[in-house]
Amino acid sequence: MEVPGKKRDPDLDKGSTDATVYCQPCGEGGKRAVAQGFCQTCEEYMCAPCVEYHKRLKMSRNHILLSKDRMPSFYPTTKKSAIAETDYCNHHPKEMIKFYCPTHGDLGCGDCVVLDHRSCKVDYIADVAKEFVIGNEFRELEPSIKQAEDLLSGLVSNVKEIFGEVENQSKVEIDKLRKFRAEINTYLDRREKELLDNIEKVKTEDENALTALKTDCELMKTRLEAIKTELTSGDVSVNQRYVTARRGMKELRGINDNMEKMTDRMNARKYQFTKDADTERLLGSKMGLGTLDVAGEFRKNIPVPDLSTVTWKNEADINVRTPQDQGTCVITALTLLSPGLFLLTDHDNSCAKLVDATTRTVTSRLELPGVPWDVCALPGDQAAVTLPVKSMIELLSTKEGQLSRGKEIKVSSGCHGIAYNNNRLYVSYISNPHIEVMTLDGHIISTFQTVDGRQPFKLPYYLTVSASTPPTLYVSDSTAQTVLQLSLDGKLLREYSDKKLKYPKSVMAVGPGQLLVCGNRSDNVMLLTERDGKMKEILGRKDGLTYPYSVSFCPHTRTLVVGMNGNDSLKVFSAN
Repeated sequence: MEVPGKKRDPDLDKGSTDATVYCQPCGEGGKRAVAQGFCQTCEEYMCAPCVEYHKRLKMSRNHILLSKDRMPSFYPTTKKSAIAETDYCNHHPKEMIKFYCPTHGDLGCGDCVVLDHRSCKVDYIADVAKEFVIGNEFRELEPSIKQAEDLLSGLVSNVKEIFGEVENQSKVEIDKLRKFRAEINTYLDRREKELLDNIEKVKTEDENALTALKTDCELMKTRLEAIKTELTSGDVSVNQRYVTARRGMKELRGINDNMEKMTDRMNARKYQFTKDADTERLLGSKMGLGTLDVAGEFRKNIPVPDLSTVTWKNEADINVRTPQDQGTCVITALTLLSPGLFLLTDHDNSCAKLVDATTRTVTSRLELPGVPWDVCALPGDQAAVTLPVKSMIELLSTKEGQLSRGKEIKVSSGCHGIAYNNNRLYVSYISNPHIEVMTLDGHIISTFQTVDGRQPFKLPYYLTVSASTPPTLYVSDSTAQTVLQLSLDGKLLREYSDKKLKYPKSVMAVGPGQLLVCGNRSDNVMLLTERDGKMKEILGRKDGLTYPYSVSFCPHTRTLVVGMNGNDSLKVFSAN
């Protein structure tokens, strides 16, 4: 049976099958050598030395090289794209690509169809090419390429920034290390001088005392010799000898008394240098001076695609109920910690959970001292959760993929929404509706309660800080069924609403100029775009949403997750 497309193109018969084929790189250099191989990647014939050189070059060592018995038997005078309407088949280099298999997304020749796609319904390229090129799928290819180029440009820009941060970090840490080393040197020099000064002081004092003692001894010895000389002199009278003797006896008693006192003076202090135990332990330590610890990582935000142009594929749900849970899960908040790893608050089970969307499992669960509402990620493997009933914000540690409780911040009653930006927490309250800006220690910096003389909030359940420049604050007001945009100093910039959005709950910034809003009673997720101020429903009841409370998006995996009221599963959608 004749295989469709197997018939050889007439263009291929224009070259003589028995003609000698020569090395093209050598030909460009003015030499003539018989070709012994063919590089399918470069589309060039090569002699044996050129083939070997081609294999060694870093830029070409992974090219597809065909031996002489497998290379095309004709000699192309131009690249293969100019010889025929298609390329040569990757698997059968002497055949041309004629078919496309929609089932497998493969291009191939007639041999490929017979061997690998016998049961598939394949397209003959000559029949479908013209219609495809003028169709929507081909026209959408250019915007898709442009979108990919924009994303790659953002990635390249991020890589350059991280390069700068890595270089700067090394300079900063080296400066810190050398400064500490200099401090140690200064300290050791000072201690050495103090000890040397102490040794010199003791030595000088003892030497001075012994010198004085030696001088006194020599003086007394001189006086004894004088007394002895006076007593033995023969030129004096008896009376004079008597006087001399009596005087000498008295002086001798004084000398003896002084010699008794000299016994106490005849000493010097004995000392020795004793090594400091801490310093000696330091010399034996393998971590002396300090250590180099990994404190985190430089991470730049992955560029977020234009979510208004993507289509969403409904993936399998993730069950987030655990054996410790007493009731059905109510996922009131979601936040992205790292690629594919989400932190959620389970309102009715009074806990927080880490969910790995890649393995589709709950990797850590933490019981909280109260019913949680909203959550936001913080730097340094931390997160903050609002506990409205307890009038408290609980700081959590997410280090090494495990949740643990940290510091508690006491706040006013009715705290619900929470967001973080530039070392500041933004907290919304539904009791006496207002927003507080505070430090991570709970010190209140400012309060937004009235804007332009009016009360703008009715039930501000959630809020987020946008990723735009400059950043702004978005507040979802459930009762007013609006989303408010405020400057970070509390000025009202814009008010958003849409008839398809009812009782908004979580509002989440997912990239510059794009926000996701959960419509709790409208059973949908709306996309709010800053550039046109419009909202668009991207997911709804048809996608399985019922009473959605929370939403988050991972740009690394292009995955959107939705938490709902009274549902043990997260809805998962992937962007196409």
